[in-house]
Amino acid sequence: MKAIDLFAGWGGFTLGATQAGAEVLYAANHWPIAVDVHSRNHPATQHECQDLRQADWTRVPQYDLLLASPACQGHSSASQPKRRQYHDAMRSTAWAVVDCADVTEPAAIVVENVPAFTRWRLYPVWLEALSRLGYKMREHRVLATHHGVPQRRDRLFLVGLRNGCHVALPLHLGAEPAFAACIDPDGTWRDIVDAGADARARMVSASARFRGQPCLVNHVTGHRGIPLTEAIRTITTKAQWTLVHGARYRWLTTRELARGMGFPDSFTWDDSITRTDALRGIGNAVCPPVARDIVSAVKEAA
Repeated sequence: MKAIDLFAGWGGFTLGATQAGAEVLYAANHWPIAVDVHSRNHPATQHECQDLRQADWTRVPQYDLLLASPACQGHSSASQPKRRQYHDAMRSTAWAVVDCADVTEPAAIVVENVPAFTRWRLYPVWLEALSRLGYKMREHRVLATHHGVPQRRDRLFLVGLRNGCHVALPLHLGAEPAFAACIDPDGTWRDIVDAGADARARMVSASARFRGQPCLVNHVTGHRGIPLTEAIRTITTKAQWTLVHGARYRWLTTRELARGMGFPDSFTWDDSITRTDALRGIGNAVCPPVARDIVSAVKEAA
């Protein structure tokens, strides 16, 4: 099966599709850094850096499966208030999926977004547009831990086939993966007493709750903390998670967070990329193991 990846970002969708045996011919995104990272890890794929709301779909190679992750920030509760107007405007990126499908008519479509995507006031119209193009779209809520990812990441996947077949998404029903395997033995540690008052209070509370054993603390949500024997909660585009051990703490590294998304260590990015940009790319990505399982199911049904 040949595929293209729209809003390809860091490359999680492409990596998962490749692991499922698909050949990703084309990947596009508007952010140059993400395109560079994607090119680095998928050199055989044709890459394009542009606003996909202005794409010329006649230039896309012939393919079977359309993968797309249009901007989610306009639907997400995690959207930053100061950028609300920009994020609201980004909701229109979803129409690029319809435009592309209209011109290229692939056999199947898989669209990933946050669950709140279905509350978009134009969602019924958007869904109807794909239906008019011949796709029977079905909604799937997918938890990443069910696919072997050590993160409780809840996402919506919309799957549509022109042949009308139903796609049964597989679940890995084993034990929830622990985040402990993602942790490196070394790191830059700091004393909790030197942290800001709010962060210090959260870390002290979590450390006491887990009797001094290593745990994860979120600096933004006020979460009570989790042990390393559990999966991490949602990884975002910002530095939020710290590892706490006794009276010390350190930020999780970008590599540890990438592992928490399901990226193997063989997936790399240039050392010149800032931590801020790496976090943006990682936090916006599709978890590769989830993409792998969904694409595998689509291949069987198509």
